[in-house]
Amino acid sequence: MLVMESLFQLQSVLIGLIGWAATVVLTLSATRLTLNDRRMMTVCSWMLWMIPALGTLVFRGLITTDVAALYVGGSTVLVGLIVLLTAVAARPRTRP
Repeated sequence: MLVMESLFQLQSVLIGLIGWAATVVLTLSATRLTLNDRRMMTVCSWMLWMIPALGTLVFRGLITTDVAALYVGGSTVLVGLIVLLTAVAARPRTRP
């Protein structure tokens, strides 16, 4: 029973993750954007989906505004670092 209550409380985060994943799929399939633009939009869309997702938890009183801001900021930095590291690793190597 406790698991069901926890899942009910976190449904906004699940909706945010699903929305972000759908946005990323659409962004990555946009051929008019450069690869760097697609990467930037992936990181920015994470923040745009997580602000309302965690804002719902603040509204319900499950976390404070400060904690939500730290989660959004920290997770956005983490997603940005992951995207940056994959961009550096995928860069074509040239021989001198």
